[in-house]
Amino acid sequence: MGRQVRWRAWLGMGDESHLSQIDVAEFATCEAAQAWVERRLSAVWARPGLAVFGSVDRGAYQDATPGAASHWKVDPHWAGMDADVVDGHVHWHHPGHHTTPPAS
Repeated sequence: MGRQVRWRAWLGMGDESHLSQIDVAEFATCEAAQAWVERRLSAVWARPGLAVFGSVDRGAYQDATPGAASHWKVDPHWAGMDADVVDGHVHWHHPGHHTTPPAS
């Protein structure tokens, strides 16, 4: 990876066949990116009929060619993290691996 590692957090809505990005932000740490996702999900999760979720990816800015602007590229060695709201609580999991919260 490049020298400028950043954590990109984003919110989306939709279902498995169609996803739309709502918002995106970058952070210096994974913890800061996760906290942003959790705050944002807590603010929008209760809207009826709206499936919202969050995601955090690790990447770095890399120079394409001398004099050109750097571009952000996902780290292929980091699995990423997705967040869903289940019963009013944010649950994190790796993409494709949904978790069921423990019974209360």
